[in-house]
Amino acid sequence: MSASEEELIGRSYTRARKHPLVIGKLPGAGRLPGGPYTITQVMTMVLTFGFLVMTRGLWAHFGVMNFLLMILLPWGLAWVLRYARLDGRDPARAVRSLFVYSSTPAQGRLAGRPQRIIRPKLASATCTVRLRGAARPALEAVPTAAAKPAASATKTRPAAVAPSAARAQQPKTGLQALLASLDER
Repeated sequence: MSASEEELIGRSYTRARKHPLVIGKLPGAGRLPGGPYTITQVMTMVLTFGFLVMTRGLWAHFGVMNFLLMILLPWGLAWVLRYARLDGRDPARAVRSLFVYSSTPAQGRLAGRPQRIIRPKLASATCTVRLRGAARPALEAVPTAAAKPAASATKTRPAAVAPSAARAQQPKTGLQALLASLDER
């Protein structure tokens, strides 16, 4: 068989790495009855047994069957959980992921903290337009009426008219300058 005709074989060991952590052997090399048990099964047995002990006054009216019920009910629930799968996971991990999903902020997390969306704010800005040319200094030289005393208000009116006439004589745009030069010819 030549190198080009060689059969390619692919192997995946992912399933072997997904084996759950189990409790199955006793320290003396014996096995637990019905084991090995996953952490979820052990927790179910312990919690169910504890619940039955605390509520013994409500249900314990069967004599010797009480002891049998306190052993069989937790073991039976653990046996059922061995075969129960939700989306390929054991029920405890599925409930944990549901809890994590429901407690996650709607906007998500950023650097481990809940991300907050900042409300948009109205931005205000100013724009200053500076004109180039001789008309601008003449406008700045005119004092405002609020800065002058009331007695001199009559004297400022003729001065206020003069800059506006100067403004009318000087062109504001290139087109106006061209038209003004054509009128002078």
